[in-house]
Order: sequence, then C-alpha cells, then structure tokens
Amino acid sequence: MIPKAASRQVPARYVLLLDDYFRSSGSSLAAVLHTAKVDPDRIRETDCSLSEGQIDAFIEEGMRLTQRSDIGFEWGRRLKLNSHDILGYAMLSAPNLDRVLRLCSRYYRLLTPMFRMLYHRTGNHAELIFRPAHPMRTRTLNVLQEAIAVSVHFQCMPLLQTPSSVYDIYMPFEEPLHVARYRELAPARVHFGPSALPEIRIVADTWSLDTPLPMADEHAVRRAEDRCKLLLRTFSANGNVREWVVMMLNEADSVQPTIEELAQVLGISARTLDRHLKNENCSFRVLSTQVRDARARSLLAEGDLSISQIAYTLGFTDVANFSRAFRRVNGVCPSAFRAGSSPLR
Repeated sequence: MIPKAASRQVPARYVLLLDDYFRSSGSSLAAVLHTAKVDPDRIRETDCSLSEGQIDAFIEEGMRLTQRSDIGFEWGRRLKLNSHDILGYAMLSAPNLDRVLRLCSRYYRLLTPMFRMLYHRTGNHAELIFRPAHPMRTRTLNVLQEAIAVSVHFQCMPLLQTPSSVYDIYMPFEEPLHVARYRELAPARVHFGPSALPEIRIVADTWSLDTPLPMADEHAVRRAEDRCKLLLRTFSANGNVREWVVMMLNEADSVQPTIEELAQVLGISARTLDRHLKNENCSFRVLSTQVRDARARSLLAEGDLSISQIAYTLGFTDVANFSRAFRRVNGVCPSAFRAGSSPLR
C-alpha cells in the first residue's frame, strides 16, 4: 500500500527526543522547529506529526545550527522500544526477539510511512532490510537511514542472550564525517558503500531469536496488535508513485532496478505498480531511461569518474552498451559529450 502524501510523516514524539542534543550543541529544539515551521505548542500533542517538507527543513536547520553531521546517529541512539507508542507496547510484551522483529516489520508504517521493513529468518540466520517507501532528499534519506540502523542496534542488544554477538550492518552510502562514532555499535561490523538499492541491510547469525523475554505477555501483545491493525486501516493506497520510482532509480548503483524489484519493495505486483504509473501519465520504461540518462550526463560533466566507471555505476554490462544507449538519446557518444565537442540535440 502507498500512503497518501499527507500521511508521509514522522511522529513528533521522535523529534522531541533530540531536545537535549540541540541544547548540548549550543542551540535549541525550538529554534530548529521555528525554521521548519512547526508550532512549538502543537509539537507536544500526542497526534502531532511532521510532514516530509518539515522533516527536510528540520534536518537542514539542525545540521546548520549545530555544525555537526551526526544528527542521525544521535537520533537513533535515543530511540527506545517504549518510544513507539502502541507498537512499542506490543514489542515490549513480545515473548522473544523473533516476535519483536515480526511485529515491527508488519506494522512499520506506524513508526514512519517513509520506510518499509522486511524481516527474513532461516534457522538462526536473520536479515533485516529497510527501504525508502517515498521520495526524499538524499540528505534526509541518509540521516533517517542512520537513525534507523543505530536504533535497531540499541533496541535489540538488551534483548539478546549474548549481547556480544557479532553481526553486520550494511549502509548504502560512503563513510560519513563522524564514522568513528560507529565504534559505539560494537560488536556490530558496519560496512559503508553504495548499493543496488538505497536500503539498509542488517545480517545476524548469532542472535538469540527464541530466548524468552522477561516482560512477555501474549494477551497484551494481542490487544496492542488489534489496535495496530485498526491504525493501519487509516492508510490509503493512493500516492505519488512516480516521485518514489524516480528516487529509487536515482539512488541505485551498479545495477538498474527492474519494475518487479521496485514493486516488491512496496508489497504490490509489477502490474499494479505499472497501473499506478499510467495513472500519473508515465511509464517505468520512460522513467528508467530518463533517470539513467540524466545521471549519465551529470557524471560525465563532473569528470570525476572514467567513462567505464560511469557505465558500471549506471548498471551497464560494458562500455559499448553504455555508449550506444547514450548516443541513441543524446546524439553524441559519452566522450564527445564530456569534451563538449557536440551540443545535445
């Protein structure tokens, strides 16, 4: 399901967690909220949420005022299971970590509709995947991805029978300026670098998924889950699919995502995704070509990568295929475009 634009929000309770972070940096939460055009009185009401535009402004202003790059890391460090309203209550009452992760995956839209969570388990092998469900600015995307990855670590570690269990976190961007802070996530091994899709992957083979948890209460889980199901019904299946597809294509590296892969992220069929795009007067094939070509022209103009590196980054199997595709759209080969010897048609 694809929520309406108005539903793409972050609950204000998460934003309030950063109050002391801004104060310790010589700023204030009120100053940041003012720039994001958020009513300081409304922010403390239980039903208050920030729109994507407000989150963009909140992150931008927060980084400007503090002159720090680790807002996402700090945000994630402050998130606890009891930060998540009724879903948090269900997870706290779960019988084991496996049930915690299944509940979180099933109702992740209640935490934020901006991402989707997938949870796969085979024996003792667990894999968590977090993917953006809506278009957002790259900086906002990266900050929220950091918050998610860090929060998973600090929320799962207390639930493990052996907290020293080693596991891996794969972040889909290059090392941030504050990369040294990730040592705080030990024993997790954190890997940075672009991925085919802008997703976080957390892989563990040693987590104690079935160990009983001290606050287990099946009756409480059922009551909380009934409430979660009711809240999910407020989400609509109508939204701006085109913007999301463009974002996913822009963020992809070394591969060109297919419509089937993107449909799977949303939990719908490729035919349904295609129908949503047609309703917005576009097609996946056209968008894919446009985005790939725009990225190619941008990378060629920047001049930092060789033409073969650009071809690989864009998911082409070889330079010849890239050159043919580029010439077909632009009328010149990549090297001529880079040299500026021929104008675009």
